Amino acid sequence: MTTLATSNTGLSTSTLAALRYPNFRLYFAGQLISLSGSWMQIIAQGWLVFQLTREELWLGIVACAAGLPSLLLSPFAGVLVDRIPRRRLLIISQTAQMMLALTLAALTFSGVVQVYHIVALAFLLGITNAVDAPSRQSIIVDLVGHDDLSSGIALNSIMFNVSRIVGPAAAGVLLAQVGAAWCFLFNGISFLAVIFMLFIIHPQAAPPPTGSLSPIRRLKEGLRFSRYHPTIAPLLLLAFVSGLFTVNLSTLFPAFADVVLKSPTEGYAAISTAMGFGAVAAGVLMTWLGKHFGRGQVITAMVVFVMLVGLLVSRMTSVSSAAVLMALFGFGIILQFVTTNTLIQSEVPDEFRGRVMSLYTLTFFGLSPFGALALGAVANVIGTPDAMALYTLAGGLFSLLVLLRFPRVRALL
Repeated sequence: MTTLATSNTGLSTSTLAALRYPNFRLYFAGQLISLSGSWMQIIAQGWLVFQLTREELWLGIVACAAGLPSLLLSPFAGVLVDRIPRRRLLIISQTAQMMLALTLAALTFSGVVQVYHIVALAFLLGITNAVDAPSRQSIIVDLVGHDDLSSGIALNSIMFNVSRIVGPAAAGVLLAQVGAAWCFLFNGISFLAVIFMLFIIHPQAAPPPTGSLSPIRRLKEGLRFSRYHPTIAPLLLLAFVSGLFTVNLSTLFPAFADVVLKSPTEGYAAISTAMGFGAVAAGVLMTWLGKHFGRGQVITAMVVFVMLVGLLVSRMTSVSSAAVLMALFGFGIILQFVTTNTLIQSEVPDEFRGRVMSLYTLTFFGLSPFGALALGAVANVIGTPDAMALYTLAGGLFSLLVLLRFPRVRALL
C-alpha cells in the first residue's frame, strides 16, 4: 500500500512539463475545443430550463437526472476503466455525447423542446459520464507517466477551466443573438475535435489486471482498498462533502442572475466566465502553492476561503461585484478539488486507479446532482440567495469537521 511518504510525487514537476509529450498535447487540444462546446451547452441548457419553467426546482431536477446514472454506475464503470483501454472507452463515450447534443439542438431548432426532453437527455448524458469521467481522469497517467503526473493533472484542470471561460462567453453572445439551439449545435460539432485526437494518439496502455476475479469481486476489492487507505478515504470524503454542497452553487446561477442580478443572459454568462478565470489561475498556481505550503495545508486554507467567499457572493446584487467574487470562488473551489485529485492519484497504485477515480468522479457526477436537487427545493422555499448561503456554510463546516477528524490530511506534502 502506498504510504504517506510517497505523497510528494511530482511536487517538483513544472506545471508545463506534461506538454513535452506529443500524445498529451494532442489530447489537450482536442479536449479544449470539446469542453468549450460542453460549457456552451451547460450555460444554454440552464438558461433554457429556467426560461421554460421559471422555477429553481427544475434546475435541480435536470442536474439530478444527469447524476442518477453516475450514482448507480460509476463504481462498476471503474472496473471497466481498469480492464479496457481508456482511449477506446473515451471514443465511445464522446461519440454518444455528440449524438445527444445534436438531438437537443434538433429539438430546440424545431421549437418543440420541452423540459422533459432536457431531463431525459440529461439522464442519458449521465450514463455516458459514468464511464467518460473516470476514463478522462485515469488516462492522464497513460499520456505522461508517473513522473509528470502532477503536471498532467494541473494542465488538465487548466484546460477544463479555460474552456469554462471560452464556453460561457461564447454562449452569452449566442444566447443574446441567435438562441440556445446554436449553442447545442456547436457543442455537438466540437466533439469531432476530441474524437479525432483520440484516434491518432497512442497512449501507454496500463498493464492488464492480473488474476481471475469477477467484476463484482474487483468492485469490492476497489471499495475495500479505498475505505481502509489512511489518506484516500478522507480525501474522498472531502470531495463528497464539497460535491454535495459547495460546488452546487452553480446550479442556481441562472436563477441568481435573473432574479437577483436582474441580468438573465449577460449576467449569467459573466459570473460563469469569471468563475472560469479564477479556476484557471488555480490550475496555474497549484504546483507552486503545493510545493511551498504543502498540499494538505492548501486544501485546508481553501475550505475556509471558499466558505467565506461563497457567503459574500450570496449577498451580492450587482453583476460586477458578483463576478469579482465568483472569480475568487472559482479559484478556491478548483484549487481544492484539483489538489485533492492530485493527492489521490499520487497515492493510488495503477491496478486500482480506475476504480478509485470512479469513486472520486462519483462525488461530482453522481452525488452532487442530488445536492443540487435539494438546493433547488430549498431555494423555492427560502429564496435563491439564502439557499446559496446555507449550502456554502454547510459545505465549509462539514469539510472542516473532516479535516479535524483526519489531521493526517492536513500534513500531506
